[in-house]
Amino acid sequence: MISKIKPVIVLSAICTLVCALLIVTYNLTYVDTSGIITDKLKASCTAVDGGSDYELITDRASVGLDKEEYEEITKIVKNKESGIYLYEVVVSGYADDGIDVVVGIDEKGTVKGISIVALQETPGLGTKINDKAFLDKFIGADSDITITKNPPSADNEVQAITSATYSSKGLAKAVNLAIAADKTVKEVQ
Repeated sequence: MISKIKPVIVLSAICTLVCALLIVTYNLTYVDTSGIITDKLKASCTAVDGGSDYELITDRASVGLDKEEYEEITKIVKNKESGIYLYEVVVSGYADDGIDVVVGIDEKGTVKGISIVALQETPGLGTKINDKAFLDKFIGADSDITITKNPPSADNEVQAITSATYSSKGLAKAVNLAIAADKTVKEVQ
């Protein structure tokens, strides 16, 4: 009987030891990036705004963005020089949470620029939302953008990329969320 139980006990002890070592290694090497501006985020902010001195806003309540409707805004960055806000937004397009974008809103409340941080949309289709010509259609927007399948008939409409309607709508959602967030931030200040 002991000869049958002994391998189980030894294997359990080995597994327990390996798990403990993994936990210790994780705790020793973990770097919390929630309170810092990563290189990727800074590069996107610079691409949108051209600035160099940014501050990460960690207290969402201080700028009025602690409500559930703003949960897709993952980071709020302020340019210390110009005072404009940049919002990192992660939304779903065709893929769940497939669009990670930084949207800069100028002091007038209009979209100053957009930079894609990460994109997990369908290659060759949804990834076309990263084309400069498409991103430029959102520059200057100050109210909700609507995506249409036909050529736009109003200032707040943008024509979807063919075969990438979900991705186009996802980007529009991110831009609309940043515009709404910026209005809230300006009301609070």
